[in-house]
Amino acid sequence: MTRPSVRPQSVIVPFSASLDGPDVGGGVQTFVRMLCAVSSEVGLELTVLGVGPHESHESSVHFSPVLASVRSESEYVRALKKFVRTRGFQVPEESVILANAEHYSWALRNLHVPTVLLAHGVVSETLRIRRGRLSAFLFRAFIEPRAIRNARRVICVTDRVREYYTHRYDREPAEKFVSMSIGVELGAFEHRPRGSPRKDFAIDEDSSIVLFVGRLSPEKNVSLFLAAGDHLASSGQKFNAVVVGEGPEGDRLAATLSKRPWLRWVPRTSHDQVLDLMAVANVLAITSTYEGLPIVLLEALGSGLPVVSTDVGRARHFLRGATGVVVEPDPAAFARALREALLARRTKRGSIDPAIRTAIDFRTTARSIATILRQVRDEASVRRAVIPHARQRSWDDKLGEVRMK
Repeated sequence: MTRPSVRPQSVIVPFSASLDGPDVGGGVQTFVRMLCAVSSEVGLELTVLGVGPHESHESSVHFSPVLASVRSESEYVRALKKFVRTRGFQVPEESVILANAEHYSWALRNLHVPTVLLAHGVVSETLRIRRGRLSAFLFRAFIEPRAIRNARRVICVTDRVREYYTHRYDREPAEKFVSMSIGVELGAFEHRPRGSPRKDFAIDEDSSIVLFVGRLSPEKNVSLFLAAGDHLASSGQKFNAVVVGEGPEGDRLAATLSKRPWLRWVPRTSHDQVLDLMAVANVLAITSTYEGLPIVLLEALGSGLPVVSTDVGRARHFLRGATGVVVEPDPAAFARALREALLARRTKRGSIDPAIRTAIDFRTTARSIATILRQVRDEASVRRAVIPHARQRSWDDKLGEVRMK
């Protein structure tokens, strides 16, 4: 028996980075790349409004550059708004916008296309840490409420994120807010390492590796990682700490390299090399003060790499026993947990717990997102059909009243 074909869903994805090159967009960049990779498989046709020099079309993904390069998120949002207003952007028929942040939804509001907001975290909380209370207040007062009202669905990556939105926007229908764990592409972890990461980054073959991966922004709290490394080194532990990422805290990190012989800094590298590093590392450290859902946590789980993490995202849900531990954001406590992870026997590669494998499989995520996007498309189609009918009925009623008079 043949299954009925499903009509492909056109999706507009605003995205302030490129689909290739170094990883500069963090977890959102990883998410968009994974979605592009499986889009045809789940019946999605993507129009990515991103950053890059050239337009391209491959399989079910059309890439349209808003800017050739970008220096900040705010620059991209301004350019995105101008792009759709002045360049005559052709909206694919029956499209739905998949916005990875409220400000993307705000920039595309004049397209009059139904929007699904994917909340990777609470943006205002990240703004509070990075730019202060005023920026967070302005975002919550002017951008966030409009984006939430405009969205047909809000996909929340953790229950904590959903609780924030349902509490703050309690007048919105509860069914608007959907909890959904984001996964990772499990095939990416097979046959690792595929290169020679220890040789590439000058790490001795016998040295243990403590890995930190993430944008060097205040909420990632790399200072806790460095302080924990100092405690670890003073205890006589032999190791190399490798920090992968760049950002506003980069200069501060660079200034400490000469004082910390155990520290390596890799500002930029490919995602492929990050996964190779995970394959040879002994433990991953997540020291964030706030995160919605660290994709790097899921990648570590997929790699079979133990994690020592602060209480962010779904760390408490996943980390126990061989997978890792959640600790207080205290340098001494963090160092003790790292030492225990270095002394413990490594989980055998490929032996991911079946329950975890199912929970972090991105194909499950993609199918769920595709279902929601189609529901929103169909609801919008019904609405478009009903409204003209209602207008015509109203007009007929008025004509009837005139005739009676």
